[in-house]
Amino acid sequence: MVDNYKAWNIAKIRMLFPYHVVERNMATPLIGSVYEDKLYIIRSDKYHVEGNWKEMWKSHAPHKERRLFWRLCRGCLPTRCRLFERNVDCEIQCPLCEEEVEDDVHTFFTRASALSSWQTVGLSSVMVFAACQQGSATDRVFALCRNEDYETIGRVASLFWSIWHNRNDKIWNDNLRTPSQVGRDAFDHWSEWFVVHKMRSPDDHYAPPLSTDRWEKPRLEWLKCNVDAAFFVDSGGTTMSACFRNSSGEFTAGFTKWQHMVLSTEEGEA
Repeated sequence: MVDNYKAWNIAKIRMLFPYHVVERNMATPLIGSVYEDKLYIIRSDKYHVEGNWKEMWKSHAPHKERRLFWRLCRGCLPTRCRLFERNVDCEIQCPLCEEEVEDDVHTFFTRASALSSWQTVGLSSVMVFAACQQGSATDRVFALCRNEDYETIGRVASLFWSIWHNRNDKIWNDNLRTPSQVGRDAFDHWSEWFVVHKMRSPDDHYAPPLSTDRWEKPRLEWLKCNVDAAFFVDSGGTTMSACFRNSSGEFTAGFTKWQHMVLSTEEGEA
């Protein structure tokens, strides 16, 4: 059976590559500990990880951010500690703080800049709960999936993606954003996705009324501030944002904020 399998593989390779490439490939010696080719069958449940996978994949977040969650819980993120464990010759100190060993827990939960990003995005109470959990980053993520709603899990996933993106941007481009910028970017990205996702949802038949209002520039040497608020009754929160533009219509400043309470429309706009 093994010989037939090997012959079938050789025939398949010869269909895909030129003859000289196949010959060079076949002439490559095996490593010293291998004396003959063998067929191995690996049980798929060998790498199964118990956890709240269903809640994770149902979280309200873009697919790439849920996939980052999946990679984290499967132990696939190439932190420096994990690379070192896989015999990669590299430093193990965190590239951002340059003090602690960079593992999953440090990257997303305990590093000072990560904690500040949690606070900026309005997830302080969730962060405190996660910080109280023992065990690996996987255990903490699954604990969040058990205890939080899909919107909150999605916001955490967006924050993790922003934290990981900032870490990679520092390593490869020497570009480092502040924790506040990381948190705001995560919040803005998730909020925009969530609004579009709700509008496209087949269960949401609400169509916003069309408006004939047009934005107008402020007078010379004046600033105009536009504000807006959104209310999430199920998750018990209110988001607020403001945008400042000058008399030329150019953006000058802005902010977003999350409150863990449901305000009235007047309070939120104020």
